[in-house]
Amino acid sequence: MLLSLYVKNFAIIDNVEIEFKDKMTVLTGETGAGKSLIIDAIGLLFGDRASSNLVRFGEEKAIIEGVFTEVPKLVQELTNSNADDVLIIRREIYANGKSICKVNNQTITLSQLSEISEMLGDIHTQFDTQRLINPKNYLDFIDNEEVKELLINYQEELKNYNKFNKEYKDLLNRNDSDLQRLDFLKFQINEIETAKISISEEEELKQKSNYLMNYENLLNNLKEFIDYYDEESTLDNIYNSTINLKKLEEIDPKYKEYLSTLEDAYYQIVDVVDQVRKDFKLADFDESELEYINERLGLYSDFKRKYKKTTEEILKYYEEMKKEISNIENYDEIIANLEKKVKESYNKTLEIGKNIREIRISLAKSLEKSLIANLKDLKLKNTRFEIVFNDLDNITFKPNGIDEVDFLISFNIGEPLKPLSKVASGGELSRFMLALKEIISEKVNLQTIIFDEIDNGVSGEVAYSIANKIKSISKNLQVLCVTHLPQVAAISDHQINITKDVIIEKSEKRTITKIEELDHDLRVIEIAKMISNGIVTEASKNLAIELLKSSIN
Repeated sequence: MLLSLYVKNFAIIDNVEIEFKDKMTVLTGETGAGKSLIIDAIGLLFGDRASSNLVRFGEEKAIIEGVFTEVPKLVQELTNSNADDVLIIRREIYANGKSICKVNNQTITLSQLSEISEMLGDIHTQFDTQRLINPKNYLDFIDNEEVKELLINYQEELKNYNKFNKEYKDLLNRNDSDLQRLDFLKFQINEIETAKISISEEEELKQKSNYLMNYENLLNNLKEFIDYYDEESTLDNIYNSTINLKKLEEIDPKYKEYLSTLEDAYYQIVDVVDQVRKDFKLADFDESELEYINERLGLYSDFKRKYKKTTEEILKYYEEMKKEISNIENYDEIIANLEKKVKESYNKTLEIGKNIREIRISLAKSLEKSLIANLKDLKLKNTRFEIVFNDLDNITFKPNGIDEVDFLISFNIGEPLKPLSKVASGGELSRFMLALKEIISEKVNLQTIIFDEIDNGVSGEVAYSIANKIKSISKNLQVLCVTHLPQVAAISDHQINITKDVIIEKSEKRTITKIEELDHDLRVIEIAKMISNGIVTEASKNLAIELLKSSIN
């Protein structure tokens, strides 16, 4: 459950800290005071995307931090938490657009935060109710963990089927054109094979070409190098200097090391000079060889220009063409193998899809019964409800299975079943969603559920029924509820009132949000205001007292 919430520099919220309790807590206050901002702040802790526009004007960043307790073990494992069952989630939103998520002081990604929050709580907003008018969302309300596990296998098999099916269709479509392309491919294969090109030969030809093209320069430098040692007696001088060092060695032992170094250098130089002399004697210029090399390099250039590829790419293309020729010439065998793979993957995908369908049908029947029972609690006693599945005459593989469902409902006696999206009013949709949320919260074992004005647009007896339903949900988990209904406020275990005030800050007027947990007397005053449009009268005060008395368990 959510133990506490700290919010700083968030829209009109300057700096507030709220301690939450278990069971049912309502957030009340005038429109625009900041009730929904509190819900938005909790939404950020649950993985909602942040906007820099939410940073309080003139501030560098906003901070939202929530402390959660009674955290599920799986969440502790995902976060590597060592702090017993306490989880601290922190969001920092910067005015420059930067955003940071931390769990127990460890930075995590937004997707990781969303995964964690799914096991902590759920926020119901007006948008959630609107989801009921889109049948594409209905499977989300039906599926359980078993279905989700099977969907992973289904989607993997569907991926294989789509891959094989595409290859099969592509091969069918290419068959006629491939027969015409075969001659062209064979021509290119023959051309490349005849040329006998290779990456190693091209490099060797370039080196030889460079040698021959610079032959005269090479010869001159070799001759000049040899002359240095022949004419100036450089080697003799080095050798003679070793004799001097031998004499010095007898006087001072340190010259022994000098002598060894110089002798090594002498013999190394002798080896180099000998090798250069050999190179000079063997140096040869063959004009016909240069012509051959230039001819071969010209062929490489022609191929690169023709194929618009490097030599390496041409050779890779050559291997691809050989494979393509093999595919064309062995078409019947390949198409038969692909057809077999398509059928096998189709059957495997269909089998998993049907298994999922059987589980969903069973879950749907259970959901129907539970919803009808819950809707009766919400003053929809004459409701008939059915979840209908598509037939399997024309099966279509979709990412979430082979099923399409619709919610059919009748709220009145004598009225036929019709799609929920076409017959429900706003109040009916809200009650339907509330009933659905109760079932879902029990199924996924949530810790906290938050309702943001789920009671909007209802009054009278229906308002009492919604209040009682929310109270019923709070027996099993923590409930936070933004409400304008006195019936809902009165039935709650705790009430937090939110107001806005104007203060002088840096010689300017600024609006801030103020938070106050109400005791019994203050609850009477606030509920009386809700009853009589913001004005406390003796009658509204007495009615508020009566509501609070009747709401005591």
